[in-house]
Amino acid sequence: MDMSEALLTLSDVTVRRGSSDVLKNFNLSLKSGQTVLLNEKNGAGKSTIIEASAGLLPLETGEVRHHGALVLDSSGRSKRPEMAFGLTLQSDGCIGSQRVEEHIFNALDLTSSRIDIESWLKRYNLAHRKHDLIAHLSGGQRRKVAMLAGMLPGFVGDKPRILLLDEPASGLDQPSRERLVEDLHALRERGNTILLASHHSDFAACATHILENNELIATNPDEYTSKKRIDLKPTVKSGSAVFRTSMTLNRRTLATLANNGIAGFLTLGILLALVDPKAVDSTLVQASGLYLSSAFAAGLVGDSIIAMLHEHRALDWWKAHRKGIPYSYLHGFVLGMGLTMLTQLGFDESVSWLLTLIGGLLTASTMAIVRWFDLATSRLARPKAVYTRILTPILVLPFALLVQWITDSNLL
Repeated sequence: MDMSEALLTLSDVTVRRGSSDVLKNFNLSLKSGQTVLLNEKNGAGKSTIIEASAGLLPLETGEVRHHGALVLDSSGRSKRPEMAFGLTLQSDGCIGSQRVEEHIFNALDLTSSRIDIESWLKRYNLAHRKHDLIAHLSGGQRRKVAMLAGMLPGFVGDKPRILLLDEPASGLDQPSRERLVEDLHALRERGNTILLASHHSDFAACATHILENNELIATNPDEYTSKKRIDLKPTVKSGSAVFRTSMTLNRRTLATLANNGIAGFLTLGILLALVDPKAVDSTLVQASGLYLSSAFAAGLVGDSIIAMLHEHRALDWWKAHRKGIPYSYLHGFVLGMGLTMLTQLGFDESVSWLLTLIGGLLTASTMAIVRWFDLATSRLARPKAVYTRILTPILVLPFALLVQWITDSNLL
């Protein structure tokens, strides 16, 4: 293996938090087989270096490269990494409504392969919680899940990967930290590049370098003799982790029905209570607007999964990998069709399947636009303080144009 290959490069990177530059013209180049420990005091920028390396933070200057390919630069250009990497965020990056095995499998599936995780769960005393929701775990157990999701991609495939681990041992007991040190040794032997932020002195034993004052200081890691390892033979996994997670979360939480559905059904109830069905002329614009109003209202709620993803910064975990973010479009489409059909029946009209289809598309497309509003501010320090939903009234105009087009086309 070519140990001189630069897997992770940060060139002249400046990152601003508020009015202060946390990183100023920062440079870092990590090669295959290096483990770099960030152990400076709080506020020194350890998490900023990790998140900038993952391409999560906007850059004032400079660029970030993985395996020599651009990931992010100061002009805003952002590209998907050619090779999946491991990531453990300081805030875990786990969705509470997912099961333990599901989050770990997602991390592995982003590499297009899986390994047996049963032995790993036993190793970190999580096997009995395998099917439990992450929300039901203790803080230390949740940290183990986040740590495994960031570490295990390094055991998949023959090519070295970048592993970015921010405080992976936070809340872990001493035996678990000792096992983690052993596994970091093994990951380094496989040629992976590891960028590790931690206050624990245990990790100095496996670090090849320590970052001090923005300079890499070479160390002498402890000798490590490979022990008998669990079976690491990968299996190819087909299918999309994003699609599977989207379906699972919607089925388990019924979030789309509970949030978008309530708005749609409330709108339908108000229409039925205030509008006399006999007074509605199916040839008028009024009819088209009435039949689609509940579907439109449901879409204005936005994508309910985004709220789930803000938990423990799971949204940032998905965004860093740049392979998609879980969504509710399919469920919104079905909900919109159902609401449009019920509205027509409520006004004693025969069901128009074309109009019903338009209702489904209306809900899904409106949901996608509002979701875009929400994601546009997700990189801000306080995204919820910027109330982008105030822009949703502008969607009334395209809704009105759609209604006029339906009327002019004699679809009713």
